[in-house]
Amino acid sequence: MSTKWLGIEKPTAGERDAAWELPAEARTASRARALTGDALRAWHVTTPDVDDIVLMVDELITNAIVHGTGPVRLRLHLDGTRIVGEITDGNPTAPGAPSSPPLLDWSEQGRGLLLVSALASEFGSRPEGRGKTVWFTRLLHTANGNGRTPA
Repeated sequence: MSTKWLGIEKPTAGERDAAWELPAEARTASRARALTGDALRAWHVTTPDVDDIVLMVDELITNAIVHGTGPVRLRLHLDGTRIVGEITDGNPTAPGAPSSPPLLDWSEQGRGLLLVSALASEFGSRPEGRGKTVWFTRLLHTANGNGRTPA
């Protein structure tokens, strides 16, 4: 699996930025989870935020692979107490709005955007050249429930 490190843009004080280009293949979701967890831990983001952000990245990367085209780009941006995750693929079709599955539906498909909408502070999509970017934001927690500034 070829992962292309896209580098860290010149962040300002209190900001961190990381981006990767990943192939559109089945094992990419696993690689994206590992990259995300490593970046968040390096930025001193703690659980439960790490687990929730990794889950959101996993769901959106999986959607990009299943429904998108071409390589997938993953970008994470930490700005003080807020994380922004962006997943870009080559399919311009925006994802549909999340909807609750029918009662007692045990299938695993169709719940990704529902999970993202439950865990994110905000999420949405925007056109991106010939494709789209699906993004989310997440305010970080502290012991007292307020946002925190990682080291």
